[in-house]
Amino acid sequence: MAGPNWPPSRFWQYWALAGMLVLTAAFWWGVEGYARFESGVGDAIADGLLRFSLLILTPALLIVWAAAAWFRRRIGEGGYWQFLGLVALIWAGAVAVTRILIG
Repeated sequence: MAGPNWPPSRFWQYWALAGMLVLTAAFWWGVEGYARFESGVGDAIADGLLRFSLLILTPALLIVWAAAAWFRRRIGEGGYWQFLGLVALIWAGAVAVTRILIG
């Protein structure tokens, strides 16, 4: 027998779908970025961007995704999706530029 909150609202359904993308991307970049870091990056800018994306942006992306209920209460559903999209866009940009610089 399903509880009173079943099925979950659209927000939580979309949140779960977004989580599949966020968690997969964060894991992928954690593994690939760490491998690139261990192999050595010659350029100081690329090294700094790699470290920043691994140590700051990837955890920020995961925290924003995981803290959905808290953000939803404070900035609303639309604000949450905009905020998650902004953080994801910054993360993706940093990853793309890092990959271009490292080659």
